[in-house]
Parts: sequence; structure tokens; C-alpha cells
Amino acid sequence: MFEARVTRTSEGLAILNTLVMPTVRLRFQICPGTDAGLGIASAPYQVLLNGTKLKDDTTDANGEATVEILVIIQGGAVLHIFDTDYNLSFSLLRALTTTEGQQKRLEVMGYFTGYQLAPLLNSSIDDGSDTPRFQQAIMNFQTDQVIGMDGTIGPITRGKMQTAAGE
Repeated sequence: MFEARVTRTSEGLAILNTLVMPTVRLRFQICPGTDAGLGIASAPYQVLLNGTKLKDDTTDANGEATVEILVIIQGGAVLHIFDTDYNLSFSLLRALTTTEGQQKRLEVMGYFTGYQLAPLLNSSIDDGSDTPRFQQAIMNFQTDQVIGMDGTIGPITRGKMQTAAGE
């Protein structure tokens, strides 16, 4: 959590308030999965808002960078790490019962691996298509969760996915 101290005046008295703003943790890792030791620790990163540097830090021991939600909501937020700029934005996730929702959660958790042509074509991987890459992402997730690996999202896999990435 990020804390901001704000002074307000009420009836001529200056009062110091603390606003607690939630943060988003972005994980940079060497391969998919959630195991300890996969994160890239001590990687320098910057958070910029409309070109102005707000934060200059390094990833923690788990390879995580933190960004305050308020910064992302303002728009124009960028995380710069490994000579790459990542545009940060919020959007509502599709339901976990939809293929698009399942794909997005697997993407966010880092299970879509390998060469990705979609960004080059300005399309997304959460397009609802049941591709071999989607099936491999499911199997990678199932392996990490130590459940039957069949490349499909049945009730057990869906339950584990809901626990790991939300409804």
C-alpha cells in the first residue's frame, strides 16, 4: 500500500490525514509459474505518468514492481523495465466461465509462453479461440497446481484458477 499525507483545514485548524492507496504488484520472472525463485530480483524500473517519472526503484526478491492504482487510473501510466515500456491500464475481466476470461487470467499469471504473433498483428491472445497455445497454457497451470493435466478447464482447474486469479 502507498500512503499519501494530506493536510486539510477545518474550522481554522490544520489536520493531517493519511490516505492509503492500494498498489498493483507486477511480477517479472524467468519462466511461467508461481514457484519461489522464478522472479527477477533487483531489476531497475521506472513508473512514468504522462512522461513524468514518479518512481525509480528495483524489483523485490520475488521480481515484483509496485505501482499505485491511482497512477494507473489517471491514464498515460508506463512501467519501464528491461529497456521496454509497458502501458498500464485497468479493464474489467470477462467471467471465468468464458474462454476469453480464462485466457486473460492465464496471460496475467504468466502462462502464455513462447513466440506471440498477436501483438505484431494488433490483436490479443484473449480472443476466445481454443488454440494449441491456449491448451499449453492450461497444461502449464495444471502442472503447477498439481492437478490432472489434460489441457482443458474443467471444474477442478476452474476452481484453482479462481483461487489464483479471481472470479
